[in-house]
Amino acid sequence: MLYSYLSMASKPGILTDWPWKPLGSFKYIILVPLIAEHIYSFMVKDNKDIDVSKLALFPSMLWRMLHNQLWISLSRYRIAKGTNKIVDKGIEFDQVDRERDWDDHIMFSAILFYWGNKYVPGGSHVPYWRLDGVIITMLLHAGPVEFLYYWLHRALHHHYLYSRYHSHHHSSIVTKPITCKTSSPTAHSILPPVFNTRLYNGTVSVIALAAYVTYLDFMNNIGHCNFELIPNWLFTHLPPLKYIIYTPS
Repeated sequence: MLYSYLSMASKPGILTDWPWKPLGSFKYIILVPLIAEHIYSFMVKDNKDIDVSKLALFPSMLWRMLHNQLWISLSRYRIAKGTNKIVDKGIEFDQVDRERDWDDHIMFSAILFYWGNKYVPGGSHVPYWRLDGVIITMLLHAGPVEFLYYWLHRALHHHYLYSRYHSHHHSSIVTKPITCKTSSPTAHSILPPVFNTRLYNGTVSVIALAAYVTYLDFMNNIGHCNFELIPNWLFTHLPPLKYIIYTPS
């Protein structure tokens, strides 16, 4: 398709598009060497030397894809049903084309975590569970990470950065869960490391990491639906909930 070679930004710049975009549907071949290395290390090492956190990387990637696909299916069902829509419009074909590569950021995250596991101190042989790591993650997320994310996101709305790296994310009037995944490599290179700063603080665990990434995906998906899943009365009776969950409206 011609789409595969066209940029979605209004003023394309450096790294507006993913470097593997010309590969089209064959882009997953990039992950083959990483997966092969994982399988090889599992087969040749003793059980006591196996890095469980390393083995969990690609199952986690598959889980993220399944999780997001479930949201896509739910969103399309609700749109087809035509009830409780926030924006009562149909989805244009341009938006479908623009958002068809929503899984690029998951591939990018998998590569980042792979290199982090291999080269970042403390990124390998992560334990299954650490309670102190969960508490630190929650505090970091509610504090400096949200602060940094807010200002970096605002920077992406500056006219120079917006037209090159963020405009196509806001081109979708009728948002869908995958709308939040549609952005440039530059935006995904800036924002995810902000979230990931707390993941290699020496207290991270496999379960906490998987749960945290799932939480981020869940929040992004529910916040970009074109319908409300959480009733207003719940926020009325539980006001602090608005600091934990955000909704489309």
